Amino acid sequence: MKLLLTWLLLSLTVYAGAQNSSFDVFIKSLESKIQERLKEKKVPGMAIAIIDNGAIVYKKGIGWADVKNQIKVNPETGFNIGSISKLFTAWGIMKLVEMGKVDLDAPVEKYLSRWKLPDSKFDKSKVTIRALLSHTAGISVHGYPGFPPEDLLPSLEESLEGNNGPVRADEKVEIIIEPQTEFKYSGGGYTILQLLIEEVTQQSFAEYMHQTIFQPLKMNQTSFILHKKILKKSAKPYDEEGKEFYLERFTAQAAAGLHTNLEDLLIFAKASLEGNTILSEETMKLMRTPVDNTKGRYGLGYSVYPMGKVTVKGHAGSNTGWESGFMLDYDLKSGMIMLSNGDQGDDVLIATLRQWVKWKSGTL
Repeated sequence: MKLLLTWLLLSLTVYAGAQNSSFDVFIKSLESKIQERLKEKKVPGMAIAIIDNGAIVYKKGIGWADVKNQIKVNPETGFNIGSISKLFTAWGIMKLVEMGKVDLDAPVEKYLSRWKLPDSKFDKSKVTIRALLSHTAGISVHGYPGFPPEDLLPSLEESLEGNNGPVRADEKVEIIIEPQTEFKYSGGGYTILQLLIEEVTQQSFAEYMHQTIFQPLKMNQTSFILHKKILKKSAKPYDEEGKEFYLERFTAQAAAGLHTNLEDLLIFAKASLEGNTILSEETMKLMRTPVDNTKGRYGLGYSVYPMGKVTVKGHAGSNTGWESGFMLDYDLKSGMIMLSNGDQGDDVLIATLRQWVKWKSGTL
């Protein structure tokens, strides 16, 4: 996940003596720079929102959702959000924890019958739900490829066994590092969590997430299933040369398969900042707190990005033709949501985030 790894290394220099910009001047400069960056990186479009002190102060679509048909991006345009999916999966898991159906520190295999971790020299009992959520379980498979629309998707069990097409052929989900000793980013670990949800709830993962998270929050354009309602408003993805790419499908939905739009992510941001009926504030604070052995970089589904005077928490997402970021500073109640439909969108998003942080820090 190139955007995640890049942002983990991102640092910002605070320039002494710089003057605060007015918001209007900042936005004018931001839009101009975004348009330049999109053109330079061959990214057709972007949806962006800025939250400041708990209020939505900027929301806009820039560029094209569909180049061929000249359809512009707007706040209701749909995007795949890649690994931001993990944030929502973590909410789904923590709801089961709050309901007493899952023990955060129990071995995950306590809840699994359809598939088991392969035997190895490592201690399976340390592969707990907490460790999987925080990428400290020592699990393989960094990320997943998507499948073309015409391909038959492997089952969840087949995917865990490594049947993920030519790009990830024979890359099984297994323990490769002693659990709970270090941070090892793993989409494979979140596929185990996807199976856990299905086993505990006796529902499909997508249906459980719809009923438990999206429906209560009224996120009506958000789904792990690409049905007609979702596809009708979706942007087209584009490769690094700016050529249209097919919309990938995923068995590993929990890790990378969510489709949503800016309006729905703003609903999620409000629920995250102001509280909600799904998770307690205590649980949400726990999720945003870095876990031991992650070097302060990851909580339970949440990445942590210290950036000078601003520390944003959330996640970045990257799939073929898509780059995205959901980043909030919970102390300042401020942040950015950015969605793009091009392979090189990460460069656009990183530069945009830098510009916002400088403005928010009063150093622009």
